Amino acid sequence: MRSKRRLRELMANKGTLPQETLTDILSRLPIKSLTRFQSVSKPFSALIKSPAFISAHLRRSSRHFSFFVRHSNPYGSDCSFLLNNNQISDVEVPLLGCLTRFPKIVGSCNGLVCLDIASCYARGFVLWNIARKQYSCLPSPRINDSRRPFWMVSPGFGFDRKKNDYKVVRIVSFGCEKDESPVVMAEVFSWKTFCWRVIEARIGACVTHEGQNGVVINGGLHWLANSAGKSGIQKFIVSFDLDTEEFRRIPIPDFPAGICVKIMGFKGSLALAFYPSKEVDVHSRHGRPGVADWIEFCVWGDDSDGANGKCWTKLSSIQLTTVGYPVGVANETGLVIKKLMEGQGAQFILFDPSNQNYRGMHICDASYSCDVHSYVESLVPVNGGGHDQAIEEELSESGKVASLDNRIFSDCGENRIWSKSFTISRLFPTSGKSIVIWGNSEVILQDANVYDELFLYDLNQLRSCSAAERNHQRETVIAVRWTVDNWIQLQMLSRYEVPSELTRR
Repeated sequence: MRSKRRLRELMANKGTLPQETLTDILSRLPIKSLTRFQSVSKPFSALIKSPAFISAHLRRSSRHFSFFVRHSNPYGSDCSFLLNNNQISDVEVPLLGCLTRFPKIVGSCNGLVCLDIASCYARGFVLWNIARKQYSCLPSPRINDSRRPFWMVSPGFGFDRKKNDYKVVRIVSFGCEKDESPVVMAEVFSWKTFCWRVIEARIGACVTHEGQNGVVINGGLHWLANSAGKSGIQKFIVSFDLDTEEFRRIPIPDFPAGICVKIMGFKGSLALAFYPSKEVDVHSRHGRPGVADWIEFCVWGDDSDGANGKCWTKLSSIQLTTVGYPVGVANETGLVIKKLMEGQGAQFILFDPSNQNYRGMHICDASYSCDVHSYVESLVPVNGGGHDQAIEEELSESGKVASLDNRIFSDCGENRIWSKSFTISRLFPTSGKSIVIWGNSEVILQDANVYDELFLYDLNQLRSCSAAERNHQRETVIAVRWTVDNWIQLQMLSRYEVPSELTRR
């Protein structure tokens, strides 16, 4: 009631309120309220969708971060929010019903979450705005394993402040013979242009660590990597500048075998957490064998005397009294640690290295494994400005779509393509969104898109292909699906037979 009354007051005074005042008032509202207000009037909708308002709202919401948690156990995985007041709410993950495994979280930035939805090698990505309940499947990456098998793929997601662009970076290491150096390539997806580009920047003969996504810190993405040198295996950080799109190496302190390293951001600086592996017996800081009960925290920054440029500085050493390891960072100010309690399961704590303070957290069942990411609500759209143009370019460059073009698309009129179990009717062939799909003499999809057409076409064309090729094609189509509701309905189409009245030309 209060929000509705406030809205009526705003509408009544809109003609007298300065634009800055109106923006300031609306930017304090939650996403749910702003979404409702967009339907009130065209001026309100235009204001809320404007880049200036989106930025103003993001600046305010960034002060109130929450945690986005992916937790899993032997019986499955799930996602949830943990708010500042320790309230937990479940999150419905898009496309979950049609994926072969639970999506991995590549990263979270300004309210956008990047998901890796492919079964392996980070072949498919989704950008997801949880607060707006919107998501968009990205085009398939350009680097593939058609000529050489993949060895390892490490993705990352971050924001290019100078270009106001969100980017997904994919580092691919190819398999090599015994005496060969690893071949490494990289590509970048731009939110603005909505397409992938293979970049020329040289990374060198290195391999990023398996299972690790890039960590975004101060305009760059960072991965832990290693390479074989004359003195043995060298470990370092591979850093990618999101603005210049150039790679560089950052040295890290030496550490013995059995010690794990986790890259994090801390108050705008690159940081490392060193901790003993759970699988090995090491000496604790108290000299007791077999107890891995410490974490050291180092920050990369300017040397105190200015003589040596950048260097690593030990910020703190955490004594846990029991085994523990870091699982994430809270808004670049605190370290989320999973602390294993002898005979009592486990406990999550939030530790601030700058003042040594900590408090307990109830993220999920402590027996679960989990990833923790900071999250803020935002109005940032999942599709950049080049989304529609990228679809048209992708269609025009594809030979498969060109053959479809002759059968479905035309400059005017109505065109249909039929198979044994479906028919597609494209009523207005302009933007790729005015497509109607029929099944069993009723409309199955009223507002379909070009990818629905490709999927249905593939169902008919791939009957004679091998099972492996069919599975690969279906995985590709899943990676570019726009809505899970449409996908579920598409799965039902195989049960329908097209009535004779719809098959007359």
